Amino acid sequence: MNKFACRYAVVQFMPYSETGEFVNVGVVLTCPATGYFDFRLQTRKYARVTGFFDELSPNVYRTALQTIQGELQRVCVLAAQAPVSRRADYVREVFTALVHPREAIVRFGGVRAVLTDSPEAELKRLFDDYVDRAFATPEYIEQTMTKRLMALLGSLNLPQPFRPAKIGDDEVHARFPLVQRWGDDFRKVIKPLNLTQDEPNGIFDHGDAWVNKVRRLRRKDLLPAEVLFAVAGPPETDIKRRAAFEEICHALASLDVQTVNEAADHRIVEFAST
Repeated sequence: MNKFACRYAVVQFMPYSETGEFVNVGVVLTCPATGYFDFRLQTRKYARVTGFFDELSPNVYRTALQTIQGELQRVCVLAAQAPVSRRADYVREVFTALVHPREAIVRFGGVRAVLTDSPEAELKRLFDDYVDRAFATPEYIEQTMTKRLMALLGSLNLPQPFRPAKIGDDEVHARFPLVQRWGDDFRKVIKPLNLTQDEPNGIFDHGDAWVNKVRRLRRKDLLPAEVLFAVAGPPETDIKRRAAFEEICHALASLDVQTVNEAADHRIVEFAST
């Protein structure tokens, strides 16, 4: 099967150039060999972007996105109307002009190249990875959180280290990434928990799974008294997702589980050290 050389750039929303902070909101891809030019923009999940810049009016993002969408749609029409004999040169030139560094609220990241047998499928894959973050499952994010906390706890001079361990019996058990034990006794448990899913239902699904595990372990007196969940949650401005997040935290608290912000290193260190 033939492979086609494509070039692409990630569309970035950067409202404050002074800080350099941005959110990926789309992808533009072109394949000169076939005359292909197309794009995808995040036009549905506003909360992820507006939550990142929570002090910014959502209308700013919507207006900026509508503007770049209109510009890209016009380019698509012109590319499709270009003579076949000139189409390859045209899409190459218009792509280069489009992604040229600009001082604007919506801009483009660095141009990259990729070989693919389907430019259309490649555009979807890139959008999923860069914008919808298809790779960033709750498990993947929690692995990243766990590595950070392992490094944090590893820097402490603890009498006993925190290591992965399975807690429970043959009927009820769960594997925790950070467990401190003295001899045969489990003393403390730290569990990173990601509750930043895009929808409240996703927060409930992932959070309830751990609430139910803890409840069963507590019922059989299999968990140590000291259990801490380091939790990542949605922004406070996202009322529905935040309500789901807080409900999960309350459910954990009712099971004698401490919850702290996963970035609250001082509280995590205090829990591990005392």
